[in-house]
Amino acid sequence: MEEKVACVECGSLVSASFARRMKGLCVVCKTKQKAKNPFSLLYASLIQRVHHSPGGFAALPPAEQLYYALNLFQNEVNNGGFHQFFFNESGAYYNLIEDALISLDERQLLDLLHRAKEIVLPEVAVPVDKETRRRLLPIKEPGAAKPEWAKKIDELDRTFCSIPYRLTPKL
Repeated sequence: MEEKVACVECGSLVSASFARRMKGLCVVCKTKQKAKNPFSLLYASLIQRVHHSPGGFAALPPAEQLYYALNLFQNEVNNGGFHQFFFNESGAYYNLIEDALISLDERQLLDLLHRAKEIVLPEVAVPVDKETRRRLLPIKEPGAAKPEWAKKIDELDRTFCSIPYRLTPKL
């Protein structure tokens, strides 16, 4: 898995490649910095509603669920890679994200998502439950040589980060 560095604003750990692209900032600090952007304001309001309102994600209208899930997907993979995406709560939205990428004709991102899934969760459906997903995910043992699956995921992470942002304008 990719090296982590501290956000220059708050100290949160983020992937080194993401930090380079975001001038040293994590997703939250970058969002705050772009607060005048209406899309950033929308995403920030969705984060607030998902985590602090009754009903959370399920209470959002379908269009807002889609916007939230796709932004979360991009942010997680940009921040810590595909393994982080599946490890965190974001993995619960796998099926929604998959359907959305098909609908938005984002075949390259869809291919990367499918390839990452086959590396970390081969031959099983992606569990919605975070703890179940975490038990199934491969983990790199501290001090051990980097396993083959981690090398493959790192390559997908680099490919994802090299793709121009076409998804955001579509949203």
